[in-house]
Amino acid sequence: MNNAMRKISMMILSLATSVVLVAQTQVTADMTGTQLQNAINAAEAGTTVYVQAGTYYGNFQMKEGVNVSGGWDENFESQTDYASILDAQENGRVLEQPANFTTLTVWSNFTIQNGKLTAASSVPAANLGAGVALGKKGQVKHCLIQNNTFAYNGNCMGGGVGNDAVDAATDVCAEDCWIRNNSGTHGGGVRVRGTVLNCIIENNNTNNSVKKGPAGGVHLQSGRLVGCIVKGNYSGGDTGGVRLFGKCQLINCLVVGNTATGKVGGVGVESANSDIIGCTIVDNDQLSSNAGDNTRCGISCGATSDNGTKLANNIVWGNKHNGVVQTAQIYYISHYVAANRVYNAIAHQNTTNGIKLSMSNDEDDTYLDGDQNEQTGRAPHFADPANGDYRLTWQSPMLGRANSSIAVVTKDLDGNNRNIEGVDLGAYELPYYTLTIAAFDHATLTVGGETKTAGDYSLPKGYTTTATIEPDENYSITSVTCGDAILTPEAGIYTLPALLTDMTLTITVQSTPTGIDDANTAVKAVKVIRNGQLLILRDGKEFNVLGSQL
Repeated sequence: MNNAMRKISMMILSLATSVVLVAQTQVTADMTGTQLQNAINAAEAGTTVYVQAGTYYGNFQMKEGVNVSGGWDENFESQTDYASILDAQENGRVLEQPANFTTLTVWSNFTIQNGKLTAASSVPAANLGAGVALGKKGQVKHCLIQNNTFAYNGNCMGGGVGNDAVDAATDVCAEDCWIRNNSGTHGGGVRVRGTVLNCIIENNNTNNSVKKGPAGGVHLQSGRLVGCIVKGNYSGGDTGGVRLFGKCQLINCLVVGNTATGKVGGVGVESANSDIIGCTIVDNDQLSSNAGDNTRCGISCGATSDNGTKLANNIVWGNKHNGVVQTAQIYYISHYVAANRVYNAIAHQNTTNGIKLSMSNDEDDTYLDGDQNEQTGRAPHFADPANGDYRLTWQSPMLGRANSSIAVVTKDLDGNNRNIEGVDLGAYELPYYTLTIAAFDHATLTVGGETKTAGDYSLPKGYTTTATIEPDENYSITSVTCGDAILTPEAGIYTLPALLTDMTLTITVQSTPTGIDDANTAVKAVKVIRNGQLLILRDGKEFNVLGSQL
């Protein structure tokens, strides 16, 4: 590679009181994939390689301590999402980490595509990651990982991303990535021991023509999935969405619309002592021909060696067996203790009786909802489930019903703060806004059936209700505004707009003019007594003391 094609510069970054020199290698779009790899190999640890937008064909290896950043424009001044494309052209793995690292090394803002493995590869493991294979301290961040495939008769772990030999508590192997349309046999999208954070994992499968397997979306091997959306994945065996093997954590995730030809539609627990906390697990389907598998359509905790898996603060709803929503959507083997079923809302749309848990295939008539005590279920009131919006609405009985002491994270799936004093069930926390009632006199205000005085009121997003305003005698309402809206009463009742930001309700009241004290007239009233009765004369008219014209 000649000097005209490679530019080395130095950037000076001021961080607080320290000054750090960061080496920067710039790779231009006219380079080949081989030249990109050569630039990475030549870079020293601590260097960041900046890659112009464009397509680079080949198979790439990470180098410890050399971060690689894609999507840059020709002047290396701005980035476009996923605009640097690494394409293996269906000939081997796209990106791999050749060994475990001790220094965190990150590849970011790439499209990683068209990896294809037709035989076991050598490193870092024989059956990991057709798109990306990682070990300890390797990470992909803000990458689009798509159309990568395993196509041989083995346990092909993670069509999109696979990693091994990591500490799940400390190693984030994938963050803020979009992992779609990949295929493997154990985890069509992802198979990890580490942590996957804030990713979308969709339309992956374990249903390829060579070998079918479990976990269409994600196979966690003693790993963690936090703040992720797992949707539309398909398993050629058990578990359409997420399979937990070993001690795993599934935290604050939406698992929706996944399908399995085998036993488990949404989430399957295959080994000991996992945690499923603060998740929304909805509209998954399992196509098993065995009618006895129907209770496994939402969550299946079927490992006979496990008595410690904790289900807490979840919503499990609308899951199906062969396309039909089931009354029982969760399977618990009999030795699971009730203490591990904490504050869950588990039911489906078509019953008021909640969910009967399956205990060793026998329904025990136990009902779980958002209350501390197990009792009848209630509909969660999702915002727009027909269009994939499973956020809660202000009418939802799931608001504030979770166990705050069990909530593992402080942010919900949208990045909103969790309400520490009253966490909502499921993956989404409904934000609250302030309705400020401005000071007013000479009227009584009733909002939502409760008398209100001036002040600030914290109310859930989307809250709307009616207000009744009764002016005092001899007073009338001249205007009512809420936010930017001018409110007009219908039958004396005002409808407040939906609370989508902080808003102020302002009421203007004035005294009602009478026939004898109209300040707008220049004619003064005169008091007279006729036949012992006090009368008031004004403008040629007679009024009694109550102001009524005679």
